[in-house]
Amino acid sequence: MRLIFSVLILLLPALIPAWAQAACTGTDLRTTTTPQDRSWIDARIADAPFAEGNHWIAQRGDRRIHVIGTMHLNDPRLDAITARLEPVLAAADTLLLEITPEDEAELQSRLGKTPELIFITQGPSLIDRLSAEDWATLSGMAQKHGIPGWMAAKMRPWFLAMSMSVPPCLRGSKASKLGLDKRLQQQANTANIPMLSLEDPMPLLQAFNEDSLDEQLRQMQLSLSLMGQGADEFVTLTHSYFEQTTWRYLAMVERRFYQNSAYEEDEARQLWDETMDLMLVRRNAAWIPVIEATEGNNLVVAVGTLHLPGKTGVLNLLKQQGYSLTRAAF
Repeated sequence: MRLIFSVLILLLPALIPAWAQAACTGTDLRTTTTPQDRSWIDARIADAPFAEGNHWIAQRGDRRIHVIGTMHLNDPRLDAITARLEPVLAAADTLLLEITPEDEAELQSRLGKTPELIFITQGPSLIDRLSAEDWATLSGMAQKHGIPGWMAAKMRPWFLAMSMSVPPCLRGSKASKLGLDKRLQQQANTANIPMLSLEDPMPLLQAFNEDSLDEQLRQMQLSLSLMGQGADEFVTLTHSYFEQTTWRYLAMVERRFYQNSAYEEDEARQLWDETMDLMLVRRNAAWIPVIEATEGNNLVVAVGTLHLPGKTGVLNLLKQQGYSLTRAAF
């Protein structure tokens, strides 16, 4: 496991709880940043290509790829965006997603057959690995997220942290529609547009388990300390998404991580870099050959919006493949 932040809402569609819907109110944390923080964030993203924008068109000869940055949770503001993107989907030869509905169902089946990937099936549970005080705090947090203490005790720390990355204010929704990726899937089904997964998520889940349970637990406790503001952080994330500035939001989270980290500075930066490498860099690079191998001159690639920007982002990687990039309406 590396760090599990609320940005997983933009990164891991297959494991986001199906009840989640944007129903939170709170403070936009960007309004509370100090001038020093803003200067640090400005410098951090100053040379990042494609730092803004949730919809870009990559063109190379006759080949045209709409790259759309998604959010995996529902929000009423997605209604108008979905309507604007409908003609884009209707003209597509294929919709490429992080994971298709069929592959997501297969993943859930595979997890059911290999519960040890997400649960502690042997050895001490989290109750035995924590002090009574720490366990009381953690189990209390889990219960606020609708996770019974007995279940939380058996969850692998990275999976428990991810399950608690969605704030409690999102619980209880009966909405059938979720995030933009799900809406685009519905459009593709209606228009009989083929869908293709960009990756098999299983290697990523296996990578979360490379560290020992005790190390996962240590990192989880640190991650949860950054998510303590719950609704405020989620509100900040969603506002950033609809303003198409989530790369700046990620820089704000990075700044907070360094400020609140229990690690020494060098170790904290290494841990952050390892997290980004696992969650973004390696996955982005692996998706490019899949995109290039997909037949058709009109493609739509819809992935978590944090995969788009930056030097190692999907947009810049496509540019390196000879595509010209133009920002489009979102």
